[in-house]
Amino acid sequence: MTGVEDWNQYRAGKRVTGSGPTVGSTFSENPRARQVFTGKAFTRRKRMTADERRDQIVKAAVKVIAVKGFWGMSLQDVADQVGITEAALYHYINSKNDLFSMVMEQAYDSPEADEFIYKTCTGTDADGHSLLFFPRFCANNVIFNARRPEMVKLFSILNGEALSPSHPAHRYFIGRNQKFWQTIKSLNWCLPRGYDLDRFHHMWMLCMSAMDGLQYRWLADGSADLVAEWLAFSDELFPQEKWHGFMDPSDIDPDSEECLASYGLITGGGQTA
Repeated sequence: MTGVEDWNQYRAGKRVTGSGPTVGSTFSENPRARQVFTGKAFTRRKRMTADERRDQIVKAAVKVIAVKGFWGMSLQDVADQVGITEAALYHYINSKNDLFSMVMEQAYDSPEADEFIYKTCTGTDADGHSLLFFPRFCANNVIFNARRPEMVKLFSILNGEALSPSHPAHRYFIGRNQKFWQTIKSLNWCLPRGYDLDRFHHMWMLCMSAMDGLQYRWLADGSADLVAEWLAFSDELFPQEKWHGFMDPSDIDPDSEECLASYGLITGGGQTA
């Protein structure tokens, strides 16, 4: 079952496994860390374009950093994964920090992630107002990350290391959170009555913090189901008595002529009533 199917079952009031409105814990009493990478090195090819080689180098760096961290990674480690010499590596990168920048820009914050996360949480009302649904947005983040555990591990390792101001990712992670919120607050979220910008900011911070913490536990327990656990969280974060009708774009009745602009964070003027 895909994460999207899990979400649809959850929306229908069913468990991911079994029946009922919520799911039980999938965490093990005797957890073992999730195996994110295999020991297999990249397939060696004699002829590759420069772009293909750079892509391979970035993927190798992701693997090494997710295991050893940035401080523990050497360029020789990356060269060994790719199957070239360290000297040959410098035909494609300028330095270790340069390689790190390539990893963060090309691998984690990708256009593919944005396309998946934002597209299916957006709907349009009868008057043509575009609105985004926050519970579906959160579920999409989790569903997408469940498909790329190696990137979740990379992000988690670097996020911890980058608490040090001397780490090359320090500015990235601090700036990323600020940039992320600037994007989020500019969007027209369809929210229940009583959510102004300040309250929504707290909700956003709560959900992102819960997501980060859950993903750490998921990495530490290979038996856990990330999507199922998030759906259980959603029962607490988005109670039906408050969020009914505000969970998913499918909540918009295609036969209704109702204008939902007053529920939008932007079109509703930062609605609070």
